[in-house]
Amino acid sequence: MMRRFRNCGASAGVVLAALCLLFMPAMAHGQGQTGGGSYRPGPGKTPVPMAGGFDKIHALPPGGPAPRMADGHVDLTGRWYPDAAGRMLQFAYPVDQVALQQFDPKATPEVPPVFKPGMKEKYVRPVPYGDCDQAGTPSTPLEQDAQHAPMELISSPSRLVMLYEYPMDVRMVYMNRPHPKDPDPTFNGDTTAHWEGDTLVLDVIAVDERMRNFGGENSGGWYHSDKQHIIERIARTSKNYLTYQITIEDPVVLAQPWKSAPRTWTLAQDPHDEWGEVFCTLNEEPSEYQKIKETEAQTKGK
Repeated sequence: MMRRFRNCGASAGVVLAALCLLFMPAMAHGQGQTGGGSYRPGPGKTPVPMAGGFDKIHALPPGGPAPRMADGHVDLTGRWYPDAAGRMLQFAYPVDQVALQQFDPKATPEVPPVFKPGMKEKYVRPVPYGDCDQAGTPSTPLEQDAQHAPMELISSPSRLVMLYEYPMDVRMVYMNRPHPKDPDPTFNGDTTAHWEGDTLVLDVIAVDERMRNFGGENSGGWYHSDKQHIIERIARTSKNYLTYQITIEDPVVLAQPWKSAPRTWTLAQDPHDEWGEVFCTLNEEPSEYQKIKETEAQTKGK
């Protein structure tokens, strides 16, 4: 089985930039992409299909009502993608934006977090180039609007199993049990869950303070205190659609709770769609490039 490796130094910027450059010649001429997803190469020319069949990718129909478990609650089981197409997509793909976006920032914007005085300087800091994304809560689900990796849910009346392809992460969420009085901090924290109608509500505390919260347009993410409290709401609104929304409370860092947009996930449509292995490897490119420059300088000096 082929294992996919992510060179994390290129994970967000370089890879996407390279892909954008790859598609830029096709998208820069004329009117570019049309609302229907086909490519219009220039004025007066007939739209033509896109290479790779991207013109055929559109938002899925609801697909009927959501299935239910034996206890009557909605069954969340499935392999879910963070878009409206039910398959892996990237921003560089010239496809229908309705299918590509996990949420519409104009209709449901994600505002940056509002920090208490002096807290932004303490809890917002850049991620060193080459660092891998650490799997954890709420980092993993929040970053998928950029990483595009699927999650697998296995639902039962007693627990929910959450599996993320990138970064490889596993969560076991048990229903209707209290948090321990003094939980040890972990990357995913301590989670309990209960149903509110057809919405599964996850309550999370004791998240390791090294976890970075991804979220908020142009916020760059932020770190948190040991008082952080996370509420996740998952609702399967139809067979093909699932909505995932996260609220973060932190009385030390935030002046008010931060709430994500209701993010769309869709059910995988390919019956042969299988779990993949994606590993982030440390990127040594900066240090190697520095060695090259030092060698060149030494050579010129001789």
